[in-house]
Amino acid sequence: HSLGINPVGQSGVPFDKHYSDQAKAFVNGEYLPQRFSEKDIAEHTEGVLRLVPGA
Repeated sequence: HSLGINPVGQSGVPFDKHYSDQAKAFVNGEYLPQRFSEKDIAEHTEGVLRLVPGA
């Protein structure tokens, strides 16, 4: 089991709904579970962004 924190949230993109979702935990010195197994990731995934190179 691994714990970690990303103070700018999961997205790192300002104005994204996940930009500051970890900030409060960071300020409070808390850590969140880090997902590594495919099963654990699949169970906690809200969406997928696929970047496909142009033709």
